[in-house]
Amino acid sequence: MPDITTSVVNTIRKHFVTLSCVQKNAANGLDKCLVFSGFIVEVAGEWAYITAGHILRDIRLALSKGATFDLWQLGDQTAGSPYSEAPIPYGFNEQDWIVIEDESLGLDYGATHISWLYRRQLEAGGVSAIGKDAWSDHVTEYDFWALIGIPSESINYINNTIFSAKLAFVPLTEVEQPPGAENRAANQFYATPTRQLSHRFSDPDGLSGGPVFSLKKVDSVWLYNLIGIQSGWYPQAKVLAICPFTSFGAPLEEFFLEAMDQFTSEGSDGAA
Repeated sequence: MPDITTSVVNTIRKHFVTLSCVQKNAANGLDKCLVFSGFIVEVAGEWAYITAGHILRDIRLALSKGATFDLWQLGDQTAGSPYSEAPIPYGFNEQDWIVIEDESLGLDYGATHISWLYRRQLEAGGVSAIGKDAWSDHVTEYDFWALIGIPSESINYINNTIFSAKLAFVPLTEVEQPPGAENRAANQFYATPTRQLSHRFSDPDGLSGGPVFSLKKVDSVWLYNLIGIQSGWYPQAKVLAICPFTSFGAPLEEFFLEAMDQFTSEGSDGAA
């Protein structure tokens, strides 16, 4: 791996937050603990939680089939808190999410506002948001890319509670679109784990929704920018599909600004 310092990795990991729950299946009555990768960005002065849109699609599909979800939690352990400490209880509501997801077109974005209460708790756990000044296109100059996330295979459970998990820092090498990408290639870019450098994982399940960063060394200092969201995996080619973040960040900022203006306007009308 390039001579990236531990301090850079420790800074990047402070943006990463897991979203977890227990799924109860109506068909077989079995419970299943789920852990999703995601991260925090600052949008128009507010915090937003970002993950892959297909995660919300799968949750909605399960709900339509009679499944229920319980024990929703935000995990700030990768920011510094050990997994032995309890994560933050979270009031999940699918209606609170903004989702732009179309598998055929390679669109795969999900976001929700982080309220002041959750923000304070996450900050107390060491979490920080990625500011707009660190959003970038993937075509800008870089030394290497990296994905962070928690592979599902690294998670150990005891009674549907996370006992241990491992955050993977995966250096990436840019590649051309793989066979089968077709129309998705207009809304995605592609990379493969740098084998000799990356953490080993046999299955990338659980990495979806994780942030992808570009890193560049300038005057002996490593700088990083958020460039994408991990979306999919082409197993035969061993290629990761990544959705550019700026394609989502800009409209998300507009949505937040409009919502804030509407809230302010309604508040003024009420006061009158």
